[in-house]
Amino acid sequence: MMKIYTAAEMREHEQMAVDKGTTFEQLMENAGQAAAADLLHRFPKAGRALIVCGKGNNGGDGLVIARVLFEKDWQADFVFVLGDKLSPLAQLNRKRLNHSDGVSFIRPDELEGRLKTGYDLVIEGIFGTGFSGALPEKTAAVCRLLNQADGFKIALDIPTGLNCDTGEADKDTFRADLTYAFAAYKPAHMTEAGKAYCGETVCLDIGIE
Repeated sequence: MMKIYTAAEMREHEQMAVDKGTTFEQLMENAGQAAAADLLHRFPKAGRALIVCGKGNNGGDGLVIARVLFEKDWQADFVFVLGDKLSPLAQLNRKRLNHSDGVSFIRPDELEGRLKTGYDLVIEGIFGTGFSGALPEKTAAVCRLLNQADGFKIALDIPTGLNCDTGEADKDTFRADLTYAFAAYKPAHMTEAGKAYCGETVCLDIGIE
């Protein structure tokens, strides 16, 4: 049976999973590991990945993915476009990457130049399912750069700029080739407008009913 959860329902089910004995840290690990496993199946040859994230737990998922890719000989550049003050879980996973020689943390103002060097994968996790309204200009500018870049584009849970409940999209919404829906599809994944930004959507089991 296909599960479709709104943002509020997703938070409720996450809390239910924690109440039953898991942790938010484990759910993040599960999400990143599941996404990385699928990516490594699709792209078995090691390459270069760009991971562009915000400061919340969506970015934390990206950090877990970076750690797994690094362990499989990938090179990864990581940029936090909303500043370095991260959520506690994202910060925990950043610390786990601090001594990984194959992972570089770059500044947002370096992004345009780095994109010109080319990446095999462009992974986006700036905003998660809680986004609504219009993108802040700095974030919109980043999405415009990413949309023009080469490389296979992946969104974590929902492309940044897309309202996961309504399917309403900012004009600069990230355009993914592949979107990983964690635990359940979101309403926007099912809309025609949402599908145009999500590309292929794959729902991954992360331990949430």
